[in-house]
Amino acid sequence: MTNRPAFISDEELVKQLQAVMRAAPPDGPHGSDDERVREARPLAEELSERIHREPKAWGLASVPAEFRDDAANDAFTALLFAIPEMRGRQSVSEWFSVTVESKFRRLWSLAERQKAERERLAAEAAANPEPAVLDSPVLEPDAEPSLFEEPGGTWTQFEAAFPRDAFALRLRYLLKRDLEEIAVMLDAPSSRAITMRLDRARDRFQMYCEQAGVSRRDVAAMVEQLAEEPTP
Repeated sequence: MTNRPAFISDEELVKQLQAVMRAAPPDGPHGSDDERVREARPLAEELSERIHREPKAWGLASVPAEFRDDAANDAFTALLFAIPEMRGRQSVSEWFSVTVESKFRRLWSLAERQKAERERLAAEAAANPEPAVLDSPVLEPDAEPSLFEEPGGTWTQFEAAFPRDAFALRLRYLLKRDLEEIAVMLDAPSSRAITMRLDRARDRFQMYCEQAGVSRRDVAAMVEQLAEEPTP
């Protein structure tokens, strides 16, 4: 039985989460985790609310606004994975502050690399303009252009707004990297974490398209190119 999470300290909140996450399923090692999930959810939600309610205490205030949500989500996911093994050498807010700074630096570095690559490609295109084509070829009705190859389209805008999500989707669905490779490249704790990240990125892309006024038909066609990931 856990105390109401709103009335306990951060460290006690983490201890209660540890107890829930370390406990074996009631029906044995192969039993359902439903009960543990029900117990952990309000504790995790309270911890997340505290982080966003006090951004300065948890290191979020020092992260630039355009990176803050992504850095916070990545750091919180890392925190949930780390909680079962925490030993109390530092406070949970100190641990989160260090981690969110690391996640921000990785996101910033990725955004800078993508910006430099876009500038390089733009410079190459300007230096080597394609000759004008009088009669443009007509696509067959069933020939759908690749989501990633549409210049100046919705994907390009999404990539500029959410570089981390776009990079994960590009690795998986354009470059066809497997989950284990992506986990290594993005310093993720597991393939399951990558699956969750891809699901979140796909949902964000769909929401971005809808908010940008893209028609439902076109949104469906673009999202269809980002196949659902089976849970490993």
